[in-house]
Amino acid sequence: MRYLLFISALLTLSLNLHAAPFVIGQVVVKGDPWEFQEYSKVKHHRESGLTVLDVGPGNERGAIMRLRSRGHWAALNLIATKTATANDPFRIYQWHFDRIQADAAWDLATGDGVQVAVLDTGLASGGPDGIKVCSEGKDIVNDDLSPVDGDGHGTHVSGTIAQATNNGIGVSGLAYNACILPVKVLDDNGSGSFADIAEGIYHAVNHGADVINMSLGISARYGITNDPVMDPALQYAAEEGVVVVAAAGNDGHRKNVSYPAIYPTVIAVGATDARDQVARYSNRGAGLDVVAPGGDTSRDDDGDPQNYPDGVLQETDIGSGWNYYFFQGTSMASPHVSATAALLLSHGAAPGNIRSLLQDNTKDIYENGYDSTSGWGLIQAYDSLVAVNSVTVNQPPIAAFADNCDGLTCSFDASASSDDGTIVSYLWSFGDGSSDTGKIISNSYATDGSYEVILTVEDNDGLSSATKKILSVSATQTCTDNDADGFCAGVELGVNDCNDNDNQVYPGHNDSKGRWGRDGVDNDCNGIIDG
Repeated sequence: MRYLLFISALLTLSLNLHAAPFVIGQVVVKGDPWEFQEYSKVKHHRESGLTVLDVGPGNERGAIMRLRSRGHWAALNLIATKTATANDPFRIYQWHFDRIQADAAWDLATGDGVQVAVLDTGLASGGPDGIKVCSEGKDIVNDDLSPVDGDGHGTHVSGTIAQATNNGIGVSGLAYNACILPVKVLDDNGSGSFADIAEGIYHAVNHGADVINMSLGISARYGITNDPVMDPALQYAAEEGVVVVAAAGNDGHRKNVSYPAIYPTVIAVGATDARDQVARYSNRGAGLDVVAPGGDTSRDDDGDPQNYPDGVLQETDIGSGWNYYFFQGTSMASPHVSATAALLLSHGAAPGNIRSLLQDNTKDIYENGYDSTSGWGLIQAYDSLVAVNSVTVNQPPIAAFADNCDGLTCSFDASASSDDGTIVSYLWSFGDGSSDTGKIISNSYATDGSYEVILTVEDNDGLSSATKKILSVSATQTCTDNDADGFCAGVELGVNDCNDNDNQVYPGHNDSKGRWGRDGVDNDCNGIIDG
């Protein structure tokens, strides 16, 4: 995979500037260049709104502190670098497609009409086999419309997704009727700034991408789960219904996967070898969703008679001309999942169901269900496609609550709320500026009045709904005719049950309508003491 070697301790000023690579002399800010005239502009990303400033070598920390003290958002411009490697070129069978039911899947879908953005080193053109391209794409690194791949990694990844197929030449692509939107966010050495990658996500979403593949990530050993530069871009993609897939990382780390794969809206992909075992280099642990073929060029277990190494085979140009190369890594696993997502979308699956279709139809490798080594298991393209028509569309929860007020204190019970899954949160707004969480709660109001109470519930799939009531509260208490006999004893007497036998006024004598004006209670239940 292309591997980001940096951390993000950017929300505090006590950051360690030497913990990971960053662009020396640069900081990233949010806003237009004219707002920062004391610094020279390196570049301005129009779609993300990020501006890269030249603050001079060694001045990064001071510049960030000054900018933040003025109310600006500022961060280091971190660096992405590659780790995937290529072996000698070969033309052999693509065992990695066999492991995920590609042939059977092609009887149902081939990716027609789906646009997959590949954020990588770009895309080389002119190969004899060919890759279907949607548009010319964008070079974010050099700010032009020619995302030329001078490295070979991005082209190899793109080929796994949409290599020309059934043309009698070379190798196949898994979603060969989908098309590639190439977005160059890594340079020809396999390095790129985080600002460029975030801009690439915005560009892909704004130009019609249905799926985004990112065979890149932050080293898992840093334990990063969020980043101020990347998070808004990932959230934007999720809000626009774009499926985002990312490589889990090649550290062999056992506690967590890398970022951005670990981000909640991203599908994190680990790698397997030809034995359907998780590859030795593939990250495990928190955040891992599924695994897919990533290869292991140190082994030969696929049974081919030529005894070729078990890498993932695609056409690319690594600088010495076009050929067919074995690569290995979670970088190679990720496009298998992106391509399967394209197959599912072309078969009528809703974007919001892609994750569950992939996870619910995997092949278990180690344990039934989820485990920290292989996630939900090895993706199965055909089984996922078959499940599309049987998917029950997840419905949002239904918010409902009961209320009861005693003077200015009101109790609320949301037990009547329901969902097709599980409600995981209850958020209350009481209309007086206060809020609280919980299924059964209470709130005390300071003054009489009418208040709009809003309950918002969220389920385990992230869907939510709300309901509201106008509540009138008063410090003056009235009684309720609990026995429904038409008479009401006032709360001032401590009865509050509309008892018509008021022995507190005339001991030993039944109450009567003629005595209502003298007994000091609200006999007619109109909220007013009679008399």
